[in-house]
Amino acid sequence: MSDTKVAESPAAATTEETPATEQKDASPSALTEEDLKAVEDVKARLKFFFSDANVRQDVFVRKLLMKDHGDSPFRVPIDSLLRFNTIKSHTTKPAVVIQATKELSDVLTLDADESAIGRVVRFTEEMMDGNIPKSLHLQNLPLKDAEDDQSSKVYAVTMEEVRDRFTTYGEIALVKLKWSSSAAGKEGRKFSKKKFPVGAALIEFETEESLQKAAEATLTIKDGETVEPKDKIVLGGADIQVMALSEFIAKRKKEKKEQEGEAGAENGDSKKRSFDEVGGEANKFSVDWKPGCVIKLKGLPSTCDREALLDMLATALEIAVDDVKGKKIYVDFSRGQVEGAIRFPEFSDDIAAVATKLKEGDLKVKEEKLED
Repeated sequence: MSDTKVAESPAAATTEETPATEQKDASPSALTEEDLKAVEDVKARLKFFFSDANVRQDVFVRKLLMKDHGDSPFRVPIDSLLRFNTIKSHTTKPAVVIQATKELSDVLTLDADESAIGRVVRFTEEMMDGNIPKSLHLQNLPLKDAEDDQSSKVYAVTMEEVRDRFTTYGEIALVKLKWSSSAAGKEGRKFSKKKFPVGAALIEFETEESLQKAAEATLTIKDGETVEPKDKIVLGGADIQVMALSEFIAKRKKEKKEQEGEAGAENGDSKKRSFDEVGGEANKFSVDWKPGCVIKLKGLPSTCDREALLDMLATALEIAVDDVKGKKIYVDFSRGQVEGAIRFPEFSDDIAAVATKLKEGDLKVKEEKLED
């Protein structure tokens, strides 16, 4: 069964280098009994790290697997993988990772010098939404006080408990508890690098057939109506709301459109100010300082897409892409356009941070700087 833990990026792992004296001979005869045991554990980790489900949400791995230039195009260097905590806990030897990869030849490939790993089926942009028809969205997951900070909340259930409750319907590719880096305060929404649980989770099944089985039995919301499930999901003593991820996304899009329509009606006559009006130079972007602040982008590369802009924002704010979404920052862009916009829910320091880095040329979109 696929591992359901969210993959850690090098930011979450240490930067300890593999010893220079490490031997790379990956022939089974060169591996010890302990190494051969580690191979089995590493295989499970590699299968997960390179899976569609993980690559969609792991920015670090996805960037490497989609990079078409450099020393290892479309591959992740083994040295990088050896810094991942859950691989490093099993081995620090490249030879073990190489052997594990060879035993997964139906899904993974090695480059000529056995220094980097790629997928047999290359990951593409078109696969980014592949999880939607195979996923459920859960709400009302219970929270509890954190043991080390009574003023903070954490989930009262684990990913394993969520996974175990749904395994009867089929193999699960990924379970992800949802977090936000923002929390509402008395004076409005405050932003912080600290993560807060939002009481929701995503469950992605390996197949659409499994999703259909789970949906038929567990949905509490269908076509916008509350329904009585055949199999009521209770976790941590709480009744869980279950809906198809596709319906949840459609609902959010509809709500977003309605909110934008209301904001447009209220602020249609608001005066816009470009970035050079507040001390900057004329650039390929401008800032709209009205409520619902917008940074407008121009001259975007032809290969640009929404994921690239989200990655740029994550880099600018030094947070994960999921945290960008958690801040309710919306990327307004359609593939093929040379202009786009970044919508912020309200005025904050994030706007100045992004605008300044754009002006100074510190941010890239698809490896290209925005033109002045």
